[in-house]
Amino acid sequence: MKSKVIVNTRDVLVLVLAVLFISIGLAGNLLVVIAVWKKRSLRSTTNYLLVNLAVSDIINLTFLPFIAIQHYVWFEEGILADFMCKFFSYHIPLTASFASIITLLVLSIERYHAVVKPMKSGFRLRQETVHYAIISVWAFAICLTLPYYIFGYSRKSKCRHNLPDDAIESYVIIVMLTVVIVPFFVISFCYLQIVRELYLKPKQVGPQNVEIAEDQLVKRKLVKISLFVSLAYVICFFPMAITLFLNAYDEGKFGSKHYRNASILYFLESAVNPLLYSFQSSNFRQAFKELLRCRGCLR
Repeated sequence: MKSKVIVNTRDVLVLVLAVLFISIGLAGNLLVVIAVWKKRSLRSTTNYLLVNLAVSDIINLTFLPFIAIQHYVWFEEGILADFMCKFFSYHIPLTASFASIITLLVLSIERYHAVVKPMKSGFRLRQETVHYAIISVWAFAICLTLPYYIFGYSRKSKCRHNLPDDAIESYVIIVMLTVVIVPFFVISFCYLQIVRELYLKPKQVGPQNVEIAEDQLVKRKLVKISLFVSLAYVICFFPMAITLFLNAYDEGKFGSKHYRNASILYFLESAVNPLLYSFQSSNFRQAFKELLRCRGCLR
């Protein structure tokens, strides 16, 4: 097995950022999972979907060191090179990312029906059924990235697809439509309608509307979390999606610099979500404080 090590000043900075993202992100996302598991008050369909996002982020951050090793130490041939490319390259994190996007899509549709059309059954998830939605999300994400696992290595110094150009172009277009363009427009539509319903509709004044106002306040808090998480994901994931799209057509012309910068932003999102939960939700903030104060609670 041959290998080649490539490191420069920029690479050292990227590695330092990677260590920082991994440390903050793993700790924060594990706190999210434990908080929902330990605190009954946090067990809601929305929070279960946020836990699924946290699991996706944990997978992303766990595989980040392997991606770094593969980027800086190129295994030029052998079984290890094949194995590293197929399972420890961007493939597993890409599956997790697709699961995140689909989860955000499910979350936006569920919130839309809960806020805009509460009197209709529509797409309303319950605690008894939300796990079916989560399983379906991961099954779809795995199916969508399956070609990467099958054709992920071309036995060159870099991990590249082993598909004909016309096949990879068609596949990339399908992926872009399925997990980037369609989710973006659906999520945007859902949250625009939600914001219109909660903030822009004229409010009726009267004693009989006190309960309605309180209910809207609760809905606003729930929507804020999912809205900010969705915005963060769009900001952090879109550069990576565009980079992958361009690299699929001509990696040499586009270059690895933009790919690396997009990767930093991509993994930053995995570390930032728990901070968003903490800032936007007093329940999560209180749960985090209690868990950090109580050592035995983390066991």
